[in-house]
Amino acid sequence: MNLRWNSRVGAAILAATLVSGACGGDDKPAPGTPPPAPRGSAAQADADRLGLEVFDLLDRAASYAASHERRYPPTLREAGVDSLTPAFARVLEIEGPPLATVMYRRPIGRVLTSCRAPIDILEESALNEGQFTVTCTDSTGQGHPYTVRRPAGR
Repeated sequence: MNLRWNSRVGAAILAATLVSGACGGDDKPAPGTPPPAPRGSAAQADADRLGLEVFDLLDRAASYAASHERRYPPTLREAGVDSLTPAFARVLEIEGPPLATVMYRRPIGRVLTSCRAPIDILEESALNEGQFTVTCTDSTGQGHPYTVRRPAGR
């Protein structure tokens, strides 16, 4: 059935929406709404540390590709990088645009457990005075964006 839309119907819907939104009792988030990103110095410190590792991995992959006919390294070992360090486990996915993930090997007590980003952060960093965005996973498994700044001169 086709109903004709007019300004009175639109005004009634708008009024009903405004009234129902204003009558809420508690300020609980709607079901399915992700919790807010952890903030604070500990979360930002984790994002900075993991984000710089992600940046380094992608920078090495781009350097490898520059000298190997635009082919990215099939493994981290080919790029001269270990996948495991005492602090981190690192993964480079090269199916499509390269995507790097760095995670803490011992995440207990950390606000963030891992961060990941596509190779586009190299350009983003060059255009934004060293700042780039990574997506980090907190201890509950939720992903949130964080802005990281690489040190000057890198």
